[in-house]
Amino acid sequence: MGRLDGKVALITGVASGIGRSATELFMAEGANVFGVDRNEAAGQSLTKTLNADGRFQFFAADLSVEAACAAAINHCHNTYGRIDVLYNNAGIAIIEPFASTNAETLEQVLSVNFKSVFYLCQQVIPHMQRQGSGVVINTASELAIVAQPLYAAYCASKGAVLSLTRALALEYARENIRINALCPGPIETPMLQGEFDQAADPAQAKAEGIATMPIGRLGNPVEIAQVALFLASDAPALLHGSALVVDGGKTIL
Repeated sequence: MGRLDGKVALITGVASGIGRSATELFMAEGANVFGVDRNEAAGQSLTKTLNADGRFQFFAADLSVEAACAAAINHCHNTYGRIDVLYNNAGIAIIEPFASTNAETLEQVLSVNFKSVFYLCQQVIPHMQRQGSGVVINTASELAIVAQPLYAAYCASKGAVLSLTRALALEYARENIRINALCPGPIETPMLQGEFDQAADPAQAKAEGIATMPIGRLGNPVEIAQVALFLASDAPALLHGSALVVDGGKTIL
């Protein structure tokens, strides 16, 4: 018996990194997974790799658009008849000085990292209310709690996710809907490598990133997926509005 037997999980950002690891882990624990990503080619490749006999469905969507969020929720519900878990994992990071961050960049970061979470929650919660239960996992970040130069827009977006999570947790706690935030530290994903690659010396940038980690290494996607699995399961019944910081001790330095 898996911890998610018979449950339906909608996971965003499934094409790589944490989203892909969570998809594989959730399915191994018995879930049907409806995966959403804007990278259609990578999503179709994942579908073939999983060979899941209908237990995985891929939906290509740009979640920075409100209508796409609504379409993803509706398609998932029409496919499986329910949505037990919404895991808002998709995100982007744009690194630049605050003075150089223009309105277009700010809108892009907020739309992907925060507005998509807002709209997906708004669309899924009525389904969870009707079925009498549900779990929402919102990906914030260690940078929702601490700060870092050149990440002003990113920090703002993730701080908004954390505040939204707490507000919704209070609003829906009595309806058997658990809403919590995951706050990963530096995790070895294509997104983080892309950030290192923007530096003049990517290898040095990575070494400096590792040096901030008390455990002496970056995290790996499976380690975050395992915490997401815990949140998605029935075990943490008293966790409402929590921010689980999974960062190898980085924020306690």
